[in-house]
Amino acid sequence: MTDRNDRTCEKTGPEARSTSAEPPPHPDRREFLAWLTRGSLVAVSALALGQVARYFSYESAGEAPSVIPVGKPVTFTAGTLTYVGAARAYVGHDSGGLYAIDAVCTHLGCLVEQKIGEGFACPCHGSRFAADGQVQNGPAGKPLRHLALDLNPDGQVVVERSQPVAPEARLGANS
Repeated sequence: MTDRNDRTCEKTGPEARSTSAEPPPHPDRREFLAWLTRGSLVAVSALALGQVARYFSYESAGEAPSVIPVGKPVTFTAGTLTYVGAARAYVGHDSGGLYAIDAVCTHLGCLVEQKIGEGFACPCHGSRFAADGQVQNGPAGKPLRHLALDLNPDGQVVVERSQPVAPEARLGANS
């Protein structure tokens, strides 16, 4: 008696020939997930490489002017603080005269926003500054810069962005 396991089935004739018209077998779950993972890694790598290339190919728009006219002295009413976008600064007028506070956060360079009665707040990372530019809470570690003001030949107040001054510095009110 022969055991069933000992029997070998061999096909002969036309059944033994392999046909290439058979569709390839479907990948199993493990193969599918492996291909999906590889494809995802390739896509993420391509995106990361694109961002690195973009970072290294950055070209600045050029040097911004450091002396920016902001208006006549009478434009700035006593007791006010006015944002001047072209100068990226707040121009204030108090009993001592005119002064300018830089609107660029000392943490990462975002533009701070004035909060009436509270000072300034950075919308990017939450730094808070007092009305005089001093840091109230971080992550900024340095106060906002005070910028020099001057009058140009046309009688306009100009902000000198490249020239920081002491917080007490003022452009005379009768200038």
